[in-house]
Amino acid sequence: MSHPLDDPIPGAPSLPADTDTVAALARLQIAAQAFRDHAGPLQPHFAYGALSKAEYEQAHAMHLANHFSAFTA
Repeated sequence: MSHPLDDPIPGAPSLPADTDTVAALARLQIAAQAFRDHAGPLQPHFAYGALSKAEYEQAHAMHLANHFSAFTA
């Protein structure tokens, strides 16, 4: 999975240029835990359609890897 990292997220507000990366990582951790805890139905993915929870986990992992590749040590 790869996409231009400056592409907007469909239906989401634009991200400010001065985003606090520490706060963003904390928000990501909260969202990941909320996804793990979610036991209800899942909405279709905007690009892949209907996915199982395991398929969503794989899609999220690939998407995060794509974004994390933009960081350098």
